[in-house]
Amino acid sequence: MNTKPKRLRTFYLSLFFVILYIPVLSVILYSFNQSPSTAQWTGFTLDWYKELFNDRVIAEVFKISIVVAFLTSILSAILGTAAAIVALHVTKGMEKKINTVMILPLLIPEVALGVSLLLFFSALKLPFGYLTLVLSHSLFCVPYVYIMVQLRLKEIDISIIEAAKDLGAGTGQIIKTIILPLVMPSILTASLLAIAISLDDVVISTYMAGPTSTTLPVHIFSMMRVGVTPKINALCTLILVGTFFIVGLSQLISKTRKQKEEF
Repeated sequence: MNTKPKRLRTFYLSLFFVILYIPVLSVILYSFNQSPSTAQWTGFTLDWYKELFNDRVIAEVFKISIVVAFLTSILSAILGTAAAIVALHVTKGMEKKINTVMILPLLIPEVALGVSLLLFFSALKLPFGYLTLVLSHSLFCVPYVYIMVQLRLKEIDISIIEAAKDLGAGTGQIIKTIILPLVMPSILTASLLAIAISLDDVVISTYMAGPTSTTLPVHIFSMMRVGVTPKINALCTLILVGTFFIVGLSQLISKTRKQKEEF
């Protein structure tokens, strides 16, 4: 009786994964193509990766992207965690307002957000570069940190905090000795997610990057204006590997936290 629905579900999932991953696999495959054209396969080679590692421009923009991503993750972790802890100690009505304000950057289209930030930083006469990139990336990374930390905070047994208060612990001590250690795995996971999001951003980075602070995604976008080459495929493959590593590491941290809580 259930054979047909099960087959339909299997077919749908298979079709979904084929459509989703075939383009990704083609990028990886053609990064090893001997021909400079992606129109045909002529043989296996690692020359494009050698050329990629010898490209000083790509090495420089990659360095810029890494610095911006790490600074963004630190700032986002601080702001997002602080906002989540504050939301824990306010009324329900105020918490809803904070939630609305925190989620708002995720609802605004990136183009509109980029133009708004461009006008805002121009009015402040801030030089476009590392500072504007970190601030703008943090704007849309903070909500992710806030949501993940807030979910973890809601899982904490309130009796632990009440017991600490009964023993004379102040708000600062409670945050330092109880709340932060319990939410630290979520903070680390959210920080890794912020790194991945920052490394992936193109639209806002296009508006915020200065003449000497071009990020890797923006540079890739400019390279693709003359066509997709195996060198670009090789670069995208390395980005995919890095992204999978970050995601895997965040999953490992979450799994480790759950195992510790079970024991």
